[in-house]
Amino acid sequence: MRRTAIIVGLLIGASLALTPAGRYGLAGVIVLFAPGYLAWSWLGRDLRLPHLAAPAVWLALSLSLIPIWFLWHSTLGIALTPAVLRFQAAALMIVAAWRVYRQGQRPRAPRWLWLSLIGLLSLVGLTRALQIRGIALPLWVDSLHHTLLVRIVGETGRIPTSLQPYLPVEHLVYHWGFHTIVATWRGLAELDLPTAVLWSGQVLNALMALQMYALGSFLLRSPRAGLLAAGVVGLLSLLPAYYVTWGRYTQLTGLLVLPVLMLASLALAERRIYSWRLVVLVSLLVAGLMIIHYRVLAFYAAFMIAYGVVTIVQSRRMSDLLLRFGSGLTGAAILVAPWAAEVFRQAIAPVAQQPSRLAGPASYNSVDWGLLQSGNQPVLFVLAGASTLLAIWQRRWRVIIIAMWVLTLLLLANPTIVGLPSSWFITNHTVQITLFLPVGVLVAAGLNELLRWFGHHLSHTRRALARSAAWLLLSGLALLGTWQLRTVINPATILATPADRRAIEWAIAQTPANGRWLVNSTHWVNGAPRGTDGGWWLLPLGGRWVTTPPALYIYGSPAYKQQVEALNRRIAALSPTDQAALEQLVRDAHINYIFIGQRGGPIKPDLLWSNPRFLPIYDEEGVTIFAVRPEP
Repeated sequence: MRRTAIIVGLLIGASLALTPAGRYGLAGVIVLFAPGYLAWSWLGRDLRLPHLAAPAVWLALSLSLIPIWFLWHSTLGIALTPAVLRFQAAALMIVAAWRVYRQGQRPRAPRWLWLSLIGLLSLVGLTRALQIRGIALPLWVDSLHHTLLVRIVGETGRIPTSLQPYLPVEHLVYHWGFHTIVATWRGLAELDLPTAVLWSGQVLNALMALQMYALGSFLLRSPRAGLLAAGVVGLLSLLPAYYVTWGRYTQLTGLLVLPVLMLASLALAERRIYSWRLVVLVSLLVAGLMIIHYRVLAFYAAFMIAYGVVTIVQSRRMSDLLLRFGSGLTGAAILVAPWAAEVFRQAIAPVAQQPSRLAGPASYNSVDWGLLQSGNQPVLFVLAGASTLLAIWQRRWRVIIIAMWVLTLLLLANPTIVGLPSSWFITNHTVQITLFLPVGVLVAAGLNELLRWFGHHLSHTRRALARSAAWLLLSGLALLGTWQLRTVINPATILATPADRRAIEWAIAQTPANGRWLVNSTHWVNGAPRGTDGGWWLLPLGGRWVTTPPALYIYGSPAYKQQVEALNRRIAALSPTDQAALEQLVRDAHINYIFIGQRGGPIKPDLLWSNPRFLPIYDEEGVTIFAVRPEP
């Protein structure tokens, strides 16, 4: 049977590889699941999981292993070029097929569970695909530098610690795990850069439902509760679906690892006998999270604090727990030692010497009440609160830990409650957009208890009717959520249109690579500028110098940072009729071309059409490109 499955899988893979979409899907399966499956096949013996939860562990391990793989190759001076990645992927698949063949028979999941989970994941995937219909390029501000980092990883085959030749930034300590994953995926599938980033982000977003199923079914000891948690997060909650409109791909990737790290940590803590396999499993996941997103690592620490408090209340042996997790954290530190040393030198040590660097302005820690009140959020918060009260009454400690975790996160975002200054590192906003994870578990816990109560207190006939009614209701809610989440994108975050993308492709093909481009921009946050139309994408897509670089410019020298911000203040202040100011800006910045996209900005086309200094060389679908004539 296993041999037949392997042969069928190889045939399906070969047929998929014949089309671009098929190659992308096949490469996604290899990248997102194969490395984790191999690690799990050796380490997962001591982790008892509910039915169908293992793929979530494979995903989290894969997301952790790929950045670690890149880190050590880069440390050893080995470039993971597309050719090397394809060779390694082929070897990986051969070993994975061998392991599948050698694995013993696994317990089979009930058919209803298979159908329910597959149907749920299909609906979630449908919503994520519908959300990006007609979207030409990834959205808003973060997507720009994420795309640039993916490009650098793909071109160099190494971790992106330098932004040269695109930006004068060296020794970058920005988290780069997501970018190595997408660069690997893109290298195997041979997909164009912006499409790879956009679609990879949506696939990862949809897979959050799988992680919630694993966490919910493990914590609440019920596959039905896992399905409820997956449904709440995948189809009823605005978040994480709304991440696409911000381009929050790095935090999303970290949150995909977090649920599995949480359940693995509980398994390590609660196992009677010390398990080196679980220690290694936790080490790999913590190491991956260290690279993928620093803030999510802090969220994990908050969860462990909540768990430690409950452990003390229950009078468990803390010394044994400290030994187990000390071993896991030591292993993680060894796995990321080269990167940890660099982060300590450039980021942690300066903060330790000058703690005021962590302080953030009060406005930066404001609460987004509109986000809290959007869609089904208020109802889910009320249900989560009711579930928490029920768990306290029933003394269900695993649910109480999740509620305490929420309180710990809120305290980290508002340290002024205990007399400490606020920080830019963890803010109310970053906690708000993470609450979907604990809220999903809490809501699932309450609904599952309600269904269990009906099952215990109704007669056999009424129980069957109630079960049918419940599944009809839940199916209706799933379809309603699918309809609600088909469109979540905020139009204000769409900076580039299909017409902009076509103009960018024309500019890349028809203009010299060393041209200097003036693009529209405006003020953003903390004095930093952002682009207002598709011209901003000329740098990550075409490698062109632009007046408004991606937000990672802030990691450059103070002089460079001041230069960028001063130039963009001049752009934002341009008057629609001030020819002299525009000409002086073009002269000072040595501009060769001006890009005005569909969304527009301070630079108006009318200001250039009437000036003989500017020669129109492209004018299609509301996008205009001007060449600057040399001064006599």
